[in-house]
Amino acid sequence: MKFLLCNGSPRGKNGNSGILVDALAKGLSEHADVRIEKALLNRIGEHEQTAGALAAADCAIIVFPLYTDAMPGMTMAFFEKLAPYIGSLNDLHLGFVVQSGFPEKIQSRAVEKYLERLTGILGAQYSGTAIFGGGMSMGKNRLKLARDLGKTFLPSGTFDPALLAETSRMEKLSPRGIKVMRLITNMPLIQIPWIRQLRVNGSFKRRNDRPYA
Repeated sequence: MKFLLCNGSPRGKNGNSGILVDALAKGLSEHADVRIEKALLNRIGEHEQTAGALAAADCAIIVFPLYTDAMPGMTMAFFEKLAPYIGSLNDLHLGFVVQSGFPEKIQSRAVEKYLERLTGILGAQYSGTAIFGGGMSMGKNRLKLARDLGKTFLPSGTFDPALLAETSRMEKLSPRGIKVMRLITNMPLIQIPWIRQLRVNGSFKRRNDRPYA
């Protein structure tokens, strides 16, 4: 069985998406009849080759981060390379993993609906979308969960619904939770990484600009 794991992070192997891809691969490797291939979607020049590999696979999982409610542009560019294969992917089981720092699953629901619709347009079999939210750290529990998702993906070719429910347990913050989150995100310590990025990109003095107001 051919299995393709696509890493849709601009950071490639150095990001959390790469860590999740490796964890999924460990789970899948427990099946002796699986041949696993990995692809980095930040290698834009290889998109056509990767699209061909996906079309030739029996199963595929595409992993990518969510940036302000949107997928990376290069991941979308890869999806567009799949257009020639519409109608010929009936035997492909296609799943997705979306990871972000948002604590709520609801932040990823829009892209989840898009991915299900995309799979239908391609004519493939939708295997589900695993939403990993609630922080950017990859602890032991999260890695074990990713391995289990890979292990149980076969033989059905779909994610285990019980495991999907565990990836991020919070659907939406409560009113009290929203107030607490506002307090936390306004703390200077939390703001330091973003301030550093603004300074690196020469945008700190323009951080409060409202060009569309």
